[in-house]
Amino acid sequence: MEKEELEKDEVILNESIEEVMNYIIDQYGEEIKRLIFTYVKNYATTDDIFQEFLIKVYKNISGFKREAKLRSWLYRIAINTCKDYLRSPINRIFSLNDAIFSEKEKSAEDMVILKENNVQLAKAVLSLPIKYREIFVLRFYQSFSLQQISEALNMKESTVKTRISRGKSKLRQKLGGDIYE
Repeated sequence: MEKEELEKDEVILNESIEEVMNYIIDQYGEEIKRLIFTYVKNYATTDDIFQEFLIKVYKNISGFKREAKLRSWLYRIAINTCKDYLRSPINRIFSLNDAIFSEKEKSAEDMVILKENNVQLAKAVLSLPIKYREIFVLRFYQSFSLQQISEALNMKESTVKTRISRGKSKLRQKLGGDIYE
């Protein structure tokens, strides 16, 4: 399927910008939204960041050099957009506001996790520091290869392997010893 995906990506990149954007939204939109949600843990914010992501893709698609796969390039943009948001002052204000006013309400994260087959593991993964969580999401939920993760996060494969190993150790501690491989 990966070869077929690459061929589709190559063909569509020669089309008009509108067709390319429609293809990106149709082909990758939901998985990009899920990725964004793992960073911000809020549906409304996820939609806002997804819109910002689409604007960045629209502005920069002509600069896509095809050195990396389209999917990896899109993930890098989404991840960087999330990290920019998390560093922004507006995020700190909303995070404080959420902590104060939504203690009794179930969060969007809680609702999503309840739908998962494995509630305990999902909570543990989402509670990991972002540098481990992003790798776990890409590797185990999005089925990225080590090389694809390396490209998307702009880091060496050895760093990816180390973070997977350390992340598993953190999960073992959180889950009392057993994790689901």
